[in-house]
Amino acid sequence: MFERFTDKARAAVIQARATAAGRGDRMIRPAYLLYALAAGDGVAARALAGLGVGAAGIERQLDRAAPLGNPLAGEADSADAEALAAIGVDLDEIRRKVEEGFGPGALGRMPSPPRRRAGRLTVTGDVKQALMLAVTEARALHHDYIGTEHLLLGLLAAAGRTPRGDFTPETLRDFGIDPDQARQRVLDELRRATA
Repeated sequence: MFERFTDKARAAVIQARATAAGRGDRMIRPAYLLYALAAGDGVAARALAGLGVGAAGIERQLDRAAPLGNPLAGEADSADAEALAAIGVDLDEIRRKVEEGFGPGALGRMPSPPRRRAGRLTVTGDVKQALMLAVTEARALHHDYIGTEHLLLGLLAAAGRTPRGDFTPETLRDFGIDPDQARQRVLDELRRATA
């Protein structure tokens, strides 16, 4: 299957893997592939940009879902503080003890923990489904290759088939993507490219 991928589609898959590894995640998730498509070059990036969706916005949404860095250095939002308090963790007490031992502002001076290097990463079921649906989309369009446009169409279709889970139509909306509008935008970009 990967031999039919264009260079840009291959680059998107490689970027999705690198994003997962850089975030310390052992799973290549649909959101990482979506980020890679928005950050890359090709029909999918143009279609997403035309919808006002860019890599920076997707990255911000990813950070809200699973932030990187030192969680004690910043301010926890009320939901985080409540969740930690529910299991007996008091962030203020932790900060106080750290500053008692290491001086005022010690947490601000701490470097962020290094990003873990991932060994072998696993592709989630949603990504596998999206890749298979990308092949289906390419066939339906009578294309003998799989490009970024097919990967995006595959992601949209995979989300549509998953009413609950990590990657659903609601997840796409969180990223600012209306699945029907995105599909139409991709098809419009393809028409423009062949006109």
